[in-house]
Amino acid sequence: MKLIEYKTITMVLFVLIVLTILGHIFQLKYMSDISWILILPTLIYFYSIKKKHKNVFFTVFLIGFAISEFFKMWFFTSELFNHYISYIFIMTAYCSLITFFLKGMDAKRLIKKFKFHIFILITFNLYILYTLNQMILQDDSLEVFTFPFFLEVFYNLLILLILSISLLYYLYTETKQALLLFLACVCIVFSEMIQVAYFFITEEIFLKIGYIVLMAIGFGFIYFYTLLEIKSKSLIKQ
Repeated sequence: MKLIEYKTITMVLFVLIVLTILGHIFQLKYMSDISWILILPTLIYFYSIKKKHKNVFFTVFLIGFAISEFFKMWFFTSELFNHYISYIFIMTAYCSLITFFLKGMDAKRLIKKFKFHIFILITFNLYILYTLNQMILQDDSLEVFTFPFFLEVFYNLLILLILSISLLYYLYTETKQALLLFLACVCIVFSEMIQVAYFFITEEIFLKIGYIVLMAIGFGFIYFYTLLEIKSKSLIKQ
């Protein structure tokens, strides 16, 4: 792949991100929505076309995330229907990403080498999960022990697992690719936490912009991860 192609794709992604942020600042909904929706397909195209040996689980993550964002913004029947469909795809995407990380590690070696880390992460996750659940209960329409409540709890659990497992994956492999994926997961998880605050506490515009910026940075790391993977495969062939 030529350098000019890398620069073109990078520029396209950068322009789409800028248009998304400006659309939210100046309340140009269609511009921000369309720009945001086009970011992930561009990244998927880059990963699918330029990387010959694609990982199925990573591909499912990208596609599932893209479809989820699409259903969040465009309502074909009702907002509630799209909300649940979006959740199905985003949870499928996150489960696929978790599987991608787990497939790259040996469970026995992982537990043996990182017992203390795993204990700390479990404790930390339980505390954050409790905090997130308290945030979603700020919504008076959401009742405890109902399907929507358990859906939100499971969703929050998934994003915390992604953060923890991506960290363990980096510690386990100690590669640049793993570091980029961990940084991407950090941005995605914190953007999701901001989105929880936006949906269930206050719909402040700066929260929405914060969500977009962090998510864009996260997928920027994924873009550079893909770039590094392609380059490493090319060097191996040479």
